[in-house]
Amino acid sequence: MPQPIQLNILLADDDDIVRVSIIAFLTVRGHQVVEAKDGMQALQYLTKDTFDVVITDIKMPGADGFTILSECRKNAHNTEVIMITGFGDIQLAVRAMREGACDFFTKPVKMEDLSTAFERIESIFTLRQERDQARSQLDQLRIEARQRHGLHAIIGQSPAIQSIKTLVQQVSQTETTSVLVTGETGTGKEVAAQAIHHESSRSGNPFVAVDCTAIPDNLFESAFYGHEKGAFTDARETHQGYFEQANGGTLFLDEIGDMPADMQVRLLRTLEERHIRRVGGTQEIPVDVRIISATNQDLAEAITTSRFRDDLYHRINTFIIHLPPLRERPSDIMLLAKHYLDLYMREQRKSIFDFSPEAETRLQSHPFQGNVREPDSAA
Repeated sequence: MPQPIQLNILLADDDDIVRVSIIAFLTVRGHQVVEAKDGMQALQYLTKDTFDVVITDIKMPGADGFTILSECRKNAHNTEVIMITGFGDIQLAVRAMREGACDFFTKPVKMEDLSTAFERIESIFTLRQERDQARSQLDQLRIEARQRHGLHAIIGQSPAIQSIKTLVQQVSQTETTSVLVTGETGTGKEVAAQAIHHESSRSGNPFVAVDCTAIPDNLFESAFYGHEKGAFTDARETHQGYFEQANGGTLFLDEIGDMPADMQVRLLRTLEERHIRRVGGTQEIPVDVRIISATNQDLAEAITTSRFRDDLYHRINTFIIHLPPLRERPSDIMLLAKHYLDLYMREQRKSIFDFSPEAETRLQSHPFQGNVREPDSAA
């Protein structure tokens, strides 16, 4: 919850009585007030401090209220400025508002008018406080997500893994470069994709992972592009597809080699045009996504047998990261084993802090045909 608003206020007026009455009003509302007896003193305060609100008389010795207003607009764009004058003039009021004042009052200032002005100003600062808190929370969530899913999630110290981390860091600095992650099942292709996303400027936006092997052929179009209400028999509501869900972020296409041929054509067109149309819709919807694809297949061989489009292949493999199997980096086996031991120990609330020498020997000699995701048949 936002804290009660306490504003830092500069009051500039050469009239002692005016200053006393306004200070009394502001103090009761819980605000801190610095008083200036003329325009020059007010300008000196403005060079030393930033104020939430400035209340200034227009005609004062040394510098007038418009000079003070100009200084506030130049150096402190969030400062709210209230101007007061003993010489009511519609032209002065128009000029004050045009140059950025939030209110204009004539003397003697009515406290109910000032109260109304401060209710509005306090509401503005309350909203700013809530916005800043929300941004701070979002930044913290991004930091936590980066710690869970960024480079730290790629476990290993072998030269191969260090090279992978370097590639991930390089490509994460680009905005739209398509990435193809290759490797056997269980080598961590989605982990690498998430690391690219969370190390990039897109990290605050969605990461949408799609398993292309899990979508029936007749549902691919609706799943990726969404559909309008009534587009087909079961379309009871408008539905956003994966592209819209990932807008501003990253769309991870796992096992893209299993994508049907007609969807390969549609995907290629989307990557070229950067907009989509829902099933049953007429509106062209712009989408901004980075595509990261993954496969355990040899796509070059799939092209020769017409199972994968050559033009789509060249579109998605702008940057290639190949993940080596675990058997080619045995020095990482125990690092991974201890990572998962710690993870499951906390999840299951067990107190198993290390592996026995026999267990380590067996782990390091195991072939790990399924890599980190070892199939039951190979366990």
